[in-house]
Amino acid sequence: MSKTKYQSDIVLGEKYVDKQTGLEGVATAIYFFQHGCERVTIETFDTVQKQIREQTFDAPRLTHVASGRTARVTRTGGPDKSVDAIRTVVPR
Repeated sequence: MSKTKYQSDIVLGEKYVDKQTGLEGVATAIYFFQHGCERVTIETFDTVQKQIREQTFDAPRLTHVASGRTARVTRTGGPDKSVDAIRTVVPR
């Protein structure tokens, strides 16, 4: 069993906007993957079709609507890179 603690500056229930698409919604879920960056699902309401829509983004793409702060993460995507894992490929 993992004893890793996960932290996020994303606050569930608060509104966020995606910097790339402009999509704005309420944060409803935060995901921490073993070899990936923190991901956040935000929900919006489609007033035309009367449906809740959800979309998941990398946390650093999101800005908190009320404060204007961009989400910060301490862990970025990809597996950890150690000196032993880096190999130089020599062309033949």
